Amino acid sequence: MIGVVLWGKEESETAVIWCEDQASMIYLNGRRHLRDASWWPGPGDLVELDNEIAGNRRHARRVSRLPQGQKSKVPQEIRCPFDPSCTSLSFPVCDYTCPPCEQRCG
Repeated sequence: MIGVVLWGKEESETAVIWCEDQASMIYLNGRRHLRDASWWPGPGDLVELDNEIAGNRRHARRVSRLPQGQKSKVPQEIRCPFDPSCTSLSFPVCDYTCPPCEQRCG
């Protein structure tokens, strides 16, 4: 399956991926699920992956980066519309981490 990384944090080895099947987000936890453990996916990276359902979540398995000329703009397009410096994603749900979102939604 093909997906675009919406959010990724190398320090905690976690990422959220939106996939072409438009179903629930897929969560990546740990380098052991990467085909190349020397790389960590960041927002905008296009990836190919398998997924496994555990409980009520989809988990990424055998993730590899797809070659691309530039990163996808999807992560920037779904960022918080109230504060450009906010790292909150407004889709599928805002996590209220920036002051404008806290006041508006929190």
